[in-house]
Amino acid sequence: MSRHTRLRFLLEKEIKDLFRDRKAILTTILLPLISLPTIGIFTIFLTSQQPVNIALIDEDNSYYVNPELNVAMSSDWVVGNLTLAFTSRGYNVAKFLSRSEALENSSIDLIIVIPAGFARNATAIDSVGQVEILRRANVQPALNAEGIARGILNAISVNLSHVKIARLYEKTGLEPNLLKPEAFRNPVVSGPTVLLSPEGEKVGVEAELRSFIARLLVLAFAFVVTPASTYVIDGIIGERQRKTLELLLASPASLGEILTAKIIVATILGLLASLADITALLAYVGSLNLAFGGRSLIILDPGLLILHSVTSFFTILVTIAIATPFITRTRGIRSAGNLASLITSVAIIFFFLGFFIDFPKLEANVLSLLQIIPYTQSVLSVQNYIYGRPDLSIINLLVLAVLSTIILLIAVKTVDKEKILLTQD
Repeated sequence: MSRHTRLRFLLEKEIKDLFRDRKAILTTILLPLISLPTIGIFTIFLTSQQPVNIALIDEDNSYYVNPELNVAMSSDWVVGNLTLAFTSRGYNVAKFLSRSEALENSSIDLIIVIPAGFARNATAIDSVGQVEILRRANVQPALNAEGIARGILNAISVNLSHVKIARLYEKTGLEPNLLKPEAFRNPVVSGPTVLLSPEGEKVGVEAELRSFIARLLVLAFAFVVTPASTYVIDGIIGERQRKTLELLLASPASLGEILTAKIIVATILGLLASLADITALLAYVGSLNLAFGGRSLIILDPGLLILHSVTSFFTILVTIAIATPFITRTRGIRSAGNLASLITSVAIIFFFLGFFIDFPKLEANVLSLLQIIPYTQSVLSVQNYIYGRPDLSIINLLVLAVLSTIILLIAVKTVDKEKILLTQD
């Protein structure tokens, strides 16, 4: 019986074992498909169930008309605009007579105070009307409410400044049709941001969304290595404890062929988890995109998805290959799991770094040092593709494939048959 024939039989055996455990496959595939949309649903639901209580305090309570400019302002009018903006978005708004009363109420998340003299200062030419905002720390919905308040106050400020400038312009005796309030209020402005591709061509906001999807795909690597490691642990330690490993070792197949078959099938399981993660991720982001009026097909890049799948395969393979020599030397499933977790944690660190950091932009000497770690190639493969360098992306993928193969060969050659059998609980 040739080596390839033995390996084929071993692969068939491992695949049958894998698909016999239908619960493991279903949980591996369904867990990401269910968890990510569930997170989105619960986030929306629980956000709606987390009321934000806002206190509005009008210490000015006045209506003032500037006699020089004939410009009027009412603090009650400002309070009314803020109340309408908050209540239309589902926030709870209450008016308090004093700030001390609001501060003593622990249920109040955001306090907006219109100080005494606000209307007079807002309409003057030598002062400004200032609104005080007090917010409870670490309350995310209150932070959103603060942003709404500042947006409303900014709109009021812009409109009032236009009126004041127009009154001053009338006093100069200049032609009214020459008036441009923006020339006085904002004499220097920055133009709209122009997004550019790595090649310098103008692109739309879809390019940034595509880049964000790529970062999420890098992060998704972190969730595919664990199921594969768990399968290898069960395939080696589990079979040893079930007393079936001796039968495999007594067969014509070599120890290297047995381990290779187990590692390849475990990699396939990890790849199934990767495909499930991608599907759940795209469904989640696509639904958000559609909810905000975007086009979901814009974010679908077949080349990126294929690249991610192939990269996932070799990323899982190199992880399992590194872990296998350590797993085979452990006594039980618990210690094997601890060792596998230690190795996968290194991978997870790199994938989290890949979410926040652009590896292709690192200094050459730093990047060269990092490339000693195989997971750097996984991150670079995806990020170089987004940077418009598919050639470098393919090179990174090939390097990862070569490293995976070399580490796999070293792993199966360094494992001793006697140690696997004698390392008992």
